Amino acid sequence: MDKKELIGFWALALLWLPAGMVASVIVRFGAEPAIWAQMPMAMVSLIPVAPCGLPLALGCRRLWRLGYRRDAWTSGILLGVFTMATTLVAGLLGPIAIALFAVILSLPVWAAAWWLARRG
Repeated sequence: MDKKELIGFWALALLWLPAGMVASVIVRFGAEPAIWAQMPMAMVSLIPVAPCGLPLALGCRRLWRLGYRRDAWTSGILLGVFTMATTLVAGLLGPIAIALFAVILSLPVWAAAWWLARRG
């Protein structure tokens, strides 16, 4: 992996969950002016959520390195959408709940990577 790909990976790994949460708020509330006025503060409050997307991203990277590129993208997208949906609910409980949900929902990718690595 060259330097450019590595920077792109870490940017995507850290930003997918906060960006998805912002996108879901925009889809949910639409073009209400009050939402757009509060968006800068909302983005700042999502900074602690950024590392919560790492477990899934690193698990998918492990699948990628094992040679299962299509499976890595598929599982990352499907589990990423499911993680975003559940973290919106977990967000009501706080950042620790978001982190727990993100780690628990990344376990299938880690289990698959472990199983595939042992198999062959």
